[in-house]
Amino acid sequence: MKIKDQAVHLSQKAKEKIIEYIEQNHIQADEKLPSELELQKMLGVSRYTVREALTLLEQERIIYKIQGKGTYVTKRFIQIESGLEKLESTTEIISSFGYEPGTVWLDVSLEEPTPDMIKKLKLSQTDKVITFTRIRKANDDIAAFCIDTVPAQLLNNHVPQMDNVQSMFKFLEDSFNIEIQYAVTEIIPSLPTQEMLKELCIDKNKSVLLLHQIHFDKEGRPLIYSRDYFNSEIFRFKINRLK
Repeated sequence: MKIKDQAVHLSQKAKEKIIEYIEQNHIQADEKLPSELELQKMLGVSRYTVREALTLLEQERIIYKIQGKGTYVTKRFIQIESGLEKLESTTEIISSFGYEPGTVWLDVSLEEPTPDMIKKLKLSQTDKVITFTRIRKANDDIAAFCIDTVPAQLLNNHVPQMDNVQSMFKFLEDSFNIEIQYAVTEIIPSLPTQEMLKELCIDKNKSVLLLHQIHFDKEGRPLIYSRDYFNSEIFRFKINRLK
C-alpha cells in the first residue's frame, strides 16, 4: 500500500490510497479509520502528508473527525463501472446502478463554434451553436461535468429552457425528433478545467476522465459535440475486447 511515485502530488496520492484502503476493507459508514500514525506507516509518507490527505477527504465529505476519538467514514462509496460498447446517457448509467440521477444546470448559451466544432460537426463559418453546461450527480455526489454543443439550426436557433431536463438524449428526441444512434469517443485522462475549478471547488490536481465524443444520428450526421469530464472516484469505464 506504500506510495512509491514521489513525482505525484503526495497528498493527492495519499488520499487515493486511503480511498483504496476503505474500499478494499469494506469499511462502512461511521466505522473508524486507522490513526494518523498507522496511516503514516501504511503509506510510507510523513504525518504532514497524511493530515493533508485527510483534510482533502474531509472537504469531500468522505470522512469526518471526532475530537479525541478519531476519524470516521461518512458514507459508502458510489461506484459505477460502465462498458463503452453500448451508447447510454449518463442518466441511464447512473439509474442502472440504483442511484438517483441529478442535474445542476450552469448555462445554456448561443455561441460561435470553435474551429474543431466546425470541422467535426460539419458547420459553415456563419453557423452558430448552442452549448449546454451542467453538473451531473449520482445521489448527492458529483459524478460528471458535462458540456454538450449542438448546431443552433437543429434547435431552430432558439436557446431552450432546460431547468427540469435530466437527459439530453431524451430532450432532443422528445422536443426535436432527433435520435442519437452512435458516437465516436476519445478517452483522455485529464485535470480539471478552469471552469470546473470555479464551479466545483475541487483540487486542481484531482484527476478526471474526459470522454470527448461526437454523436451521430442514424443517417450518420454529426449532431452533438460532447466533452464529459467524469469523476474518476465514481466512474470506471471498461471495454470488452474480442479476438
